[in-house]
Amino acid sequence: MRSAMWVLAVLLLSACGGDRPQTAPTEAFQQEGVTFKLEPQSAAECKARGVAYGGTVQWQVPAAEKIDLELRLRAPDGQVFLGTNQASGNQKTGDWVEPGMWFLLLDRGKDETVAAFQAGPSPCQ
Repeated sequence: MRSAMWVLAVLLLSACGGDRPQTAPTEAFQQEGVTFKLEPQSAAECKARGVAYGGTVQWQVPAAEKIDLELRLRAPDGQVFLGTNQASGNQKTGDWVEPGMWFLLLDRGKDETVAAFQAGPSPCQ
C-alpha cells in the first residue's frame, strides 16, 4: 500500500512538471506591423578584430493600451536583454553579438514571440 501511494505521488508530480524549455525559432519572422532588426556597428567602430561585435537593436510594434515587451537572446526563455513598455525604440548591445545569435521580441501581455531574427556576419573580421 505504501509503495502504491509513492508511485501515485511520483506520477502526479511528474504530470505537473512545469513548462518545457522553449526553443529558438528555426527561421526569422515578424508579425504584421512589427519591425525588429539589428544594425551592426561599422567595421571602423570595431575595437578588436574577431567574431563578436556590437550593434543597435531596433523595434516597433503597433501601439496598444498596454505594452509589455522583452527582448531575449537565443530562445523565448533565454537571457533577457531588455524589458520595455515602449512601442518603439532602440538599444545598443555590447561587443558580444555573434553571427547566428537569435534575438527574440516577446509580447509578455500575450505571452507570445512577435518577431525573431539571427544576427548576421561580423563586420569586425
